[in-house]
Amino acid sequence: MSDAPKLTLLYWLLTEGRTAPDIPTLLEAFGEQLQRYTSAERIWYGTRLLHPQTAAYIWIWTANKPVIERELGYARFAELRSTIDSPARRLERGAPSVRFRNDGGESADIPDVAALWERGYTDLFGLSVRFRSAWVGGVTWSTRAPGGFSDTEIDLMEAIAPALEAVIEPLCKDLVTSVLLKTYLGRDAGERVFQGQVQRGDGETLETVVWFSDVRGFTQLSSELDRDALLDLLNDHFELVVRALGRHGGEVLKFMGDGLLGVFPVVDGDRAAACRAARAAALSFREELAILKRRRIDAGLRPAEVGVALHFGDVAYGNIGAPDRLDFTVIGPAVNLSARIESLCGKLGHPILASQTFVALEGGDWIPCGSHALKGVAQPVAVSRPARGA
Repeated sequence: MSDAPKLTLLYWLLTEGRTAPDIPTLLEAFGEQLQRYTSAERIWYGTRLLHPQTAAYIWIWTANKPVIERELGYARFAELRSTIDSPARRLERGAPSVRFRNDGGESADIPDVAALWERGYTDLFGLSVRFRSAWVGGVTWSTRAPGGFSDTEIDLMEAIAPALEAVIEPLCKDLVTSVLLKTYLGRDAGERVFQGQVQRGDGETLETVVWFSDVRGFTQLSSELDRDALLDLLNDHFELVVRALGRHGGEVLKFMGDGLLGVFPVVDGDRAAACRAARAAALSFREELAILKRRRIDAGLRPAEVGVALHFGDVAYGNIGAPDRLDFTVIGPAVNLSARIESLCGKLGHPILASQTFVALEGGDWIPCGSHALKGVAQPVAVSRPARGA
């Protein structure tokens, strides 16, 4: 084979390949290009990534099938590294390359490779992947050709691997950046920042339900629990709140000590739908909180009460702060009022309270709990709680 295939594939990677928006799209197109010059029918690409829940990503291209994307959590990743032999594990241990053939040798004892032989593959060749000279993972090619890969095919894959690595690295960086922004700023806010909404003052007026929740009695809990127990309690309860909001279309914008600020923006002008979604999230959270309290008590751990306030109004949504320290969040009277209403939850003994504005828009069954003077609010504010059993 001449140098033409190598030059063609390198040119494709550094021109068309560089325009791919993500790794699955790149691998699908690259796999088709590769099949013009090799018998490869499968590409496995795995890298470590900086991610709050995921230790590594794996992408698998198979001829004539959609690219598969898998995430490995930290526990599973640690298990695989410590107990299970694999091509990637051997590359991590320092092997310059790996090659296994379906000839009844040691490969039969390697689970990932043996699984390929069961599906008719005859040969696997792999190389390490390095970003900025640091080992992050590996890439393997597999074929069903009766004789396996030829020496010419192996040479070709070795030649194009650095270019493939160079094209994939920025896509991995984009993935990490997007995930971290969404994790720390929220799904919508993170996406806006990722897409370039980064200038101080960038923002808009948003019509939304404002959710404010808070762990009641947190000051006392802080004095009674050690650091690890306190963090465990907060994480348990924040996990429930975040899950409830996410399940019903809400956005978590900020953790504030033991409190959480979220929003349910109006979509297509349907204010009532936003309010119904927020109410459903609050009721779902209340049910799961009761389960968590029983579980913690059974385990000998302190439970906690959480108050939730719901209000509807306009907020300023965007970048605020100093030139070198910005926050993407919501501000305005509606946010302040929601926080003040939540402070009534403990006083009135109800875990969910809503403003009259919210109740009128939501249209469900609510029980009035009177009007109350709130700090920083000129007029008494009427609040209601969901009807029992709602």
